[in-house]
Amino acid sequence: MAEITLTINNRQIKAMEGETILSISRANNIFIPAICCLTRCSPTLACRLCMVEADGKRVYSCNAKAKEGMAIVTDSEEMRKDRAAIMEVYAVNHPFQCGVCDKSGECELQDNTLFQEVNSQNYAIRDTAKKAVIWGRTRYDPALCIVCERCVTVCKDRVGAVALATSPRGSEAIAEGYKESMPKDAYAVWNKLNKSLISQSPKYDNCVNCGECAAVCPTGAMITADFQYRSNAWELRRIVSSCVHCPSACHLFYDVKQGGIDDPHDAIYRVTSDFHFETLCGAGRFAFNYSNGAKKDSGAFEKAVKALKKAETIRFSSLITNEEILILNRLKALLGVKLINKDAFSYKCFLRLFSLAAGRSLYSGSKRDLGDFIVSIGCRLGNDNPALRSAVVNAVMVRKAAAIDFHPVGDKLLDSLHKNFLPMRAAPLGEAEILFKILNRFADRKKIHDFGGEEIVFGGEELEAIDKLAEGRERFTLIAGSDLIFHPQWENIATLLGTIERATPFSVIISPRFVNSLGAALFADLDEKGGGFTVGYNAEGDFTLSALGGGNLDMPPLNQQEGTVVNIDRRVLPIAPALPYDGYTLTDLANGLGCEIEKTADLTAELPKGVSYDDLKNSFDADGREVRGYALAIENVAIKNTSAAVSSLPPLTGSVIYRANPIDAFNPFGAKALDIRSALHASAEFIRANALEEGETAVIGGDIKTALPVVLDRFIGGSFAFLPDFDGSADGYRFISAKITKG
Repeated sequence: MAEITLTINNRQIKAMEGETILSISRANNIFIPAICCLTRCSPTLACRLCMVEADGKRVYSCNAKAKEGMAIVTDSEEMRKDRAAIMEVYAVNHPFQCGVCDKSGECELQDNTLFQEVNSQNYAIRDTAKKAVIWGRTRYDPALCIVCERCVTVCKDRVGAVALATSPRGSEAIAEGYKESMPKDAYAVWNKLNKSLISQSPKYDNCVNCGECAAVCPTGAMITADFQYRSNAWELRRIVSSCVHCPSACHLFYDVKQGGIDDPHDAIYRVTSDFHFETLCGAGRFAFNYSNGAKKDSGAFEKAVKALKKAETIRFSSLITNEEILILNRLKALLGVKLINKDAFSYKCFLRLFSLAAGRSLYSGSKRDLGDFIVSIGCRLGNDNPALRSAVVNAVMVRKAAAIDFHPVGDKLLDSLHKNFLPMRAAPLGEAEILFKILNRFADRKKIHDFGGEEIVFGGEELEAIDKLAEGRERFTLIAGSDLIFHPQWENIATLLGTIERATPFSVIISPRFVNSLGAALFADLDEKGGGFTVGYNAEGDFTLSALGGGNLDMPPLNQQEGTVVNIDRRVLPIAPALPYDGYTLTDLANGLGCEIEKTADLTAELPKGVSYDDLKNSFDADGREVRGYALAIENVAIKNTSAAVSSLPPLTGSVIYRANPIDAFNPFGAKALDIRSALHASAEFIRANALEEGETAVIGGDIKTALPVVLDRFIGGSFAFLPDFDGSADGYRFISAKITKG
C-alpha cells in the first residue's frame, strides 16, 4: 500500500492508503467519539458518533477510507449537537442503577454522556421488559444494552465463534413525529436500539466461554459471572503483566484489592486487557485463582537444601521464568548436576537444525504480523495457542487473508469460519510430505540442493488448494506446531522448515508447547539424559519443589513472581506478581547453597540485551504498536544443512488419540483454577466408533496405559480423542495408537 498525506483538524498526517479515518486519528492521538468500533474489527456503523467532515462531506470515520490530500474536520457545533442527541437516545429507558452497576466508573456510556454534556431528555417511548440471561460465564442484561454490536463483532472477527447476533426486541414503534423533528443520525440509532437486542446465534454451540464479549461491552450489559457484584471498578488496583498460560504470553492486567473485611490479604478479582490490541482466551481471563499462600517452613527448607546437595539431576518444567533458568544454570555448575527438561531439549535440538538450514538463529515469523497467505501445520491452534488462532481468525475475517490448516484433528470452531479458511485434514505422520511439497512448489531452486522425496507423489489436493488460495497473495506465513518437534522425522522436518524459511516467500513460526519453552530452550544449559537422585522443580522427582503445593517444599507460581518469559514472537516479556508470596523461592535455595543473589529479578539484566527488569516496558502505543519487553535478535549463522530425505511412514492403526489438553487447560495451574479434571475428551465419532458412552470409564491400552472418564468434546472433528498432559511430562509424537475398552 502506498503512503498518503492528509490533514486532520489542520494537522498534516501521513498514513497508509486504505486505512480508515478513525484508525488514523486514533494512531495519532486525535480523539473522535466512537462506541461501536473496535480496533482490528469490522466497522458496524451502529453508534454513528464517529461522524466527521471529509472534504466538506459528512462521513463516518470508522468506515470511511482516507485518501491523498483529504481534509478532515472532527468537531463542529453541528456535530456536537448531533452527537449529544445520540447520547440522549442511548439514555432513553436506560436504568438509573449506576450505583450498583458493575461497569460504573469505567462505563463508556457514562463517559460519552458527560463528554457530550447531555443534561436533559427530549425523547420517550414505552419500555419493554426483558429478563437477564446467563450464557456460559457471561450474564447479559438487555435493559443495559445499547446494541453497539461490539460483542457480536469481536466474537466473529477475533474469536471466530460467531456465537452472538442481533435479533428483534419486540418493542412498539417510535412515534412518527420524531423522525422529522430529531437529527437523522440520532433517529437511526434510536430506531435500531428500539428494534434490536443481542441473542445467541445459530452457531452458539461454537462459544468457547472466553469472556471477550463481556470484556468489550461498553456498559454493564455483559458482565462475567465471576466478577458481578464483587467490586466497584475504582476500588481495584491494576497490575500490568503477561499471561503465563500459553506461549503467546498475552498482555493483561490483574485487578486486585483486599480480599474482604475479615481478610487483609490481596485477592485477584478479575483479569482484564487492553481489548483494542489484545484478545484473551478463557484461560488468560478466568484461570487466575491458583496462588500459593505458603509460609516459610525452615525444616522443609533445610531438607530441600540437603536434597539439592544430594541430587544428580534437576528436572524442571517449562512453566518457569528466564531468571529461574539462570539460577538453575548456576546450581548445575555449583553442584555438578544434570539439568533435564525434555520439552525444552527437544525444542532446542529442533531449532538448532532449523537454524543450520535457514542460515539464521531463529525463525522470523510473528503472530502479530501474519501474512495474507497463512499455512498452519502440526498445530491444533485452539488447544495449543488460542491467541495464535485469534490472530489467524482476525487475518482471515478482517484483512481477508487466506489460510490453510493442515491438521488431522478437525476443529469445528474453525472449519466453517470463512471461504478463505480451508481445513485440510492430513493424516497423522504425513506432515513431512506436505512440507516437502510446499518447499518444491515455492522454493528458489538456486537456494536448495539435494532433497530426496522419490516416494512422494507431487500434485494432489494439497497443492491444488495451496495454488488456489495463494494466487495474488504477497506475504506468506507458515505456522509449524509442536506436533512437528516430536515427530518421528523431526530432524528432516526441522531442515525442511529451515530451508522453507531461507528459500521460499514464507516466514516461519515454530510454536512451542508451553509458556516458556523457548526461553528454556535458549537459556538453559540442558542435558539430554539424567539419572540418579532427582530434584523436580514443578516436575516429577525424588524430592519435589512445587508451586501447586503437595510437594516437599512450596515454590511461587508464575503469577506471584517478578521475572520474564520468551513468547512465540521471540520477545522477552515481563511478568509481575499479582499477589505477594511469603514462602521460600528458588533464589533462597540457591543462596542457601552458596550463591549470592539479592533478588531474582536482578538476573533479568543477564539476559541478551542486558535490560534490567524495572526498565522493561509492557504496553501498546496508540497505533497498536507493541511496546512490551524486547525482541531477541535474529543472527546469521553458517548454513550446514542443505538436504533432507523424506519418505512416507506407515499410518497409525487402531483408535488414534492425540495428546493434547482440553481448551483453556494448558497446564496444571489452569486446570486447577478452572476445576478441569483429567478425562478422555472425545469426539462423537470416536465415542461411537469405540462403543463408549459419555461419563463412563475408558481403559486405554498400548504405549500409554490409563483409565479415564469419557467427556464429549463438541469442538473435535473426526474420530479422535484428547489425552491430557497437564503437567507437560509427555514426550514423543503427539498422535498415538491405542486400544480402547470399557472400564
